[in-house]
Amino acid sequence: MKTILVVEDNELLRENICEILELEGYDVACAQNGQVGAQMALKNRPDLIISDINMPIMDGMEMLKELRSKEESKTIPFIFLTVKNTMKDLRDGMNLGADDYLTKPFDMVELTTAVKNRLDIRERIIAKEVDKFDKLKSVVGLPIASVIDDPLRNIERLAEMLSSEKVLLQDQEEKEIAGLINKKAAQLRKMIVKILYFYRIEALKNHTEDLNTLKQMTTEDLHETIRAIGEQIAEENGRTSDLQLHLEETHVQFPQEFIEFAIKELVSNAFKYSSRNCPVKISGLSREHEYDIMVIDQGIGFSDTNLEEIEPFINPEQTSGKDGIGIGLYTLKTLADLFDVELSLVSEEGVGSSFTMVLKKA
Repeated sequence: MKTILVVEDNELLRENICEILELEGYDVACAQNGQVGAQMALKNRPDLIISDINMPIMDGMEMLKELRSKEESKTIPFIFLTVKNTMKDLRDGMNLGADDYLTKPFDMVELTTAVKNRLDIRERIIAKEVDKFDKLKSVVGLPIASVIDDPLRNIERLAEMLSSEKVLLQDQEEKEIAGLINKKAAQLRKMIVKILYFYRIEALKNHTEDLNTLKQMTTEDLHETIRAIGEQIAEENGRTSDLQLHLEETHVQFPQEFIEFAIKELVSNAFKYSSRNCPVKISGLSREHEYDIMVIDQGIGFSDTNLEEIEPFINPEQTSGKDGIGIGLYTLKTLADLFDVELSLVSEEGVGSSFTMVLKKA
């Protein structure tokens, strides 16, 4: 049974709405103002909220703003009741995340139709998320197994060659094989790190208290962190001359380990998908309250620049020979969503890509 919270200071109207909805088969709770309504919504998590705008103590706009700021209540559908269906009401409410309006006076059909429509939309959204998760679960096995299995088998074969009495190797050959083992082991380690970060950050979606604690953490001297990561990745790729840095000093409101993950992902991709002698530019611009990080390459680019369409665990056959499982950028996008960080991509196939992260300064 769907639960609906009705917040209305007019007692007669509130009772009428609740009675109509109960007759329609809904489980209904009532509140006389926004303050009580917000408390009830946070405690009981209704499927839908119907609220008047003008109320004493806390009005509907204030209640909506508070609920949208909380992780546990930010997605609850919201229908406003108003006698003033003005453009300002609509604009203010929609900016805060209201889903629909009913103008007083309204009849029973208008009320029940609006409720049904909003609940149907919510059901479709939930169904889409469930389908996406099921799809993720169905593909998680093969891609991870494949990308981990390949370097692991190589490590096993190379180690067997070193230890076999049947294979006679010269000192130089042993050194080359040892180098290959190190390279494959490092490749495997990077993949495992990405997988672990993926599951850790996905888990934060359901651990609001942990997430809020992490949001209070800061990173000092971010410019030095970016510089060190950029220089390390450029050296690993044998492309130190391609790295271009312009970094202004800053401290940001973001956990150190997560910003390191984000920078490594962006810079690694920039080098991975661009050719030698093509510059990779990393800039950090300090503004009054924000710090803009840009990573620009002149690589293969993306044919689809919509970050919302990026999903993890790309089929290995679709990676065009590049190592990886399509998990890093998806994890970075999730991280940005959780920490309210603006992440944008401008890309053109065959021209290159430009990623921008906008962080709050500490």
